[in-house]
Formats: sequence, C-alpha cells, structure tokens
Amino acid sequence: MSLNSLMRWLKPREMVFFDLLEEAAANVLASAQLFDRGLRTGSPSTWADLRREMKELEHKGDEFTHEIMDRLNQTFVTPLEREDIMELAHALDDVVDKLDSVTERFVLYRIETVMPAALELSNLAMEGAQELVHLINSLRTMSDVKDIRRRIRHVHALENQADSVFHAALAQIFEDPKDPIALIKWKEIFDIIEEATDDIKLVAQVVGSTVMRNA
Repeated sequence: MSLNSLMRWLKPREMVFFDLLEEAAANVLASAQLFDRGLRTGSPSTWADLRREMKELEHKGDEFTHEIMDRLNQTFVTPLEREDIMELAHALDDVVDKLDSVTERFVLYRIETVMPAALELSNLAMEGAQELVHLINSLRTMSDVKDIRRRIRHVHALENQADSVFHAALAQIFEDPKDPIALIKWKEIFDIIEEATDDIKLVAQVVGSTVMRNA
C-alpha cells in the first residue's frame, strides 16, 4: 500500500472523497497537459510514446474512480450527495478516457500532420482542466462561492469556444474533401476532443449544483 493510500485509510471516511476527487481532477489536468504538449511537439514517430504515457494516466484515472465507487459502498454518511460524487467521478474519468482515445487514433490512423483546429481544441481542454482543479478543490470548504461561480462561467465560455472551433473545423474538412478517408479520420478525432470539453463542462455544472445545495 502506498503512503497516500495509507493516509487515506487513516482519515475519517467522509473526508477521503475530497482527496480522491482532487487527485482525479489533478490527473485530468496532467492528461490534458500531456495531450496538448504531445500534439504540439509530436510527429508520427512520437505518437506511440504519447499513447503509452496517456494510457498510464488513463489507468490512474480508472483507479481513482474504482476507489471512489468502492468507498461509496462502504460509507453510510458522505460529505456530498452520493449521486454528485458518482457523477463527478465518472465525468472526470470520461475526460481522460476521451483524450486517451484520441491518442490511440493518432497511432491507428497514422496521422502525419496535426490540424490547427485540433491544437485549438486541445488548448481549450487544457484551460478547462485547469479550472476543474480549482473547482473540485473548492468543494472541501465551499468558502468562496463568488469565485466558484466565476470559474464555472469561464468553463462554459471555454466550451462555447470549443463548439465554435469544432463547427469551423467540420466546415473546413467538408468544404473540399479531396481525401474521404482523411475526412473520416479527422471528423472522428474532432468529435472526441469536443466531447471531452463537454465532459469538462459537465463537471463544472455538477460542482455548481452541489455548491448551491450545500453552501
């Protein structure tokens, strides 16, 4: 058992959920940063390494989710509504899963050049993940509701920007589809990255509703 795991078991059970959610949010940010860095500095020769590193973070996210679910089954009183904890855990995990899925497609589809729109979406996802760390950390005390609301609005604005970039990217690849196979590949990639930004917004929404009920 690692030191972190041992410390969690020694803490009051109800407080451990905050630790686990905060670690899951930090893992989302690490994944988004790796993803963005990999797309900006990568090339076909580096996709396999990016995929391997992302898979490690994806497994780590799964472990956080499984531990949260296990502890929910063992804990009678939780610091937040059980449904909120479950939704936050799954939504955080979904962000990492989707970014991991994109890196898998970069390998499978042998992507040679990253389209600019993918870099824009990646940057927006990373910025959203940074906000999620603050929002999840805020659940422990809910002491600054004004700041929480500001960050939630920012996440919504980022997701709206991602929608605009996504639609513009689709318009671009369908405007002159010289290579139908490339079109199919990139549409799927854009779809998944945009879904990741949707999951980031979902986390922010759940934080918002949780704060409204408990602050």
